[in-house]
Amino acid sequence: MTYKKLFLALPVVLGAMALTTSCSFEQDEYFDESASLRVTHQNENIKDRLVAQSSAGKNGWVIQYFVAGTDDYNFEGFNLFGRFYDNGKVTLASDHKFLRNGNAGKYTEHTSTYEMLSEEGSVLAFNTWNDILTVFVDPVDPTKAPGQLINNGEGMFGDQNLVLKKLADDEIQFYGERHGAITRVIPCDRPWQQYLDDTKALKNRIATASLNNYYVINDVDTMFFKELNKGLFTYCERINDPLQKKTFKCVFTPNGFRMERPETLGESSFQEFTINNDSTCLQNEDGKVKVVACWDNYMTSHSSIWTMDTTLYNDAQKSLFAEIDALLHQFNTGWSLKGIGFGKSTGGNSLNGVVVYCYTNTAKTKTNTLGIEVLQNREAYGKISIKPTASVKTDNNMNAVEKKVPGFIAKVQEFVETLYGTYDVTPNDYFLPTGGLYTATDGGTTFKLQ
Repeated sequence: MTYKKLFLALPVVLGAMALTTSCSFEQDEYFDESASLRVTHQNENIKDRLVAQSSAGKNGWVIQYFVAGTDDYNFEGFNLFGRFYDNGKVTLASDHKFLRNGNAGKYTEHTSTYEMLSEEGSVLAFNTWNDILTVFVDPVDPTKAPGQLINNGEGMFGDQNLVLKKLADDEIQFYGERHGAITRVIPCDRPWQQYLDDTKALKNRIATASLNNYYVINDVDTMFFKELNKGLFTYCERINDPLQKKTFKCVFTPNGFRMERPETLGESSFQEFTINNDSTCLQNEDGKVKVVACWDNYMTSHSSIWTMDTTLYNDAQKSLFAEIDALLHQFNTGWSLKGIGFGKSTGGNSLNGVVVYCYTNTAKTKTNTLGIEVLQNREAYGKISIKPTASVKTDNNMNAVEKKVPGFIAKVQEFVETLYGTYDVTPNDYFLPTGGLYTATDGGTTFKLQ
């Protein structure tokens, strides 16, 4: 079944589920009542809970809100916040990107009304316009010219009538009455702006444009996913040119992210991931599935220049470093060697490899780089090899120094040859490293990038 057909079928399937699940939440004393009376009592119970968590001294609710996925609108879940009052008023808040009137991306609150309806089951209805939520239902596209319809008047496939799916001690789950997306309502454990700030900080830490590929592993299997920085979990058997992939929507939390629906890896299931205690990975609810950034691939291909810690140089490297510095002075008395490291040089025909990082004036306010290419390969998870290329490749800056100071490239090459070998690598950050410890295991010499 295609995803489109699957989503079209969901309201029918979930409607049937509501009939089978609604009774599972009832207290025993309700079973002798009529179905309509049971729903009435259930509505009272839900409203009492919503209002109680919204009372003074409490932080109300986090509403993890999704819209139905389509080819055009398969984007992330949204953190909305709510305080529900006994008089039928509700205050919603968010800073999502579809807020109107110049509020996109800005923390905004709006008060409207809500109601608990009794249909085939309990329905939480936001029955008047609310700037925070109704934009997902409105047929007018908020991102385009005024009055322009979106999806032939279907809007973003959001819902403002939410049918009860699950009522548990720690959460309430609903599905959209028309489009079937899941909405999860949980008690908020901190002020709303703080929740948004903490969530944004966590997202920026684990999902970036630079490093946005991940391993999904358990004790047996390894898969991959990407696009987390877009709030998506695109699941595939390999990162480049996957044969097949599935995309799930995610909502970020202060501690990780949660997918709209559960998924499996082998015999393990997962839906929510939280960062572990030592910040090396994210792990699922039972700790059996881990999400690990593909930092080892990133460390072989990053373009930023990470310099070597000179305090870890061996005697040969210390001597070569001094000789390279002296040769730079022969080229230009205003140049001095700042460091040697890895990354992408800036010398005309830029190369990824070993970079000689120089001060280009005596005030040490300007820098230049000279590059010589090496091969960095991921041999296994956390294991990287450094090898020579078939022929020595250098950038234009390196060649300019060589032209005036013959033997300069050969001296740099001597230093580079001390690094050829295989290393176990421990990054300084497992989600976006800016260096790490390279421990020699076969040839080479242990060094640190920073």
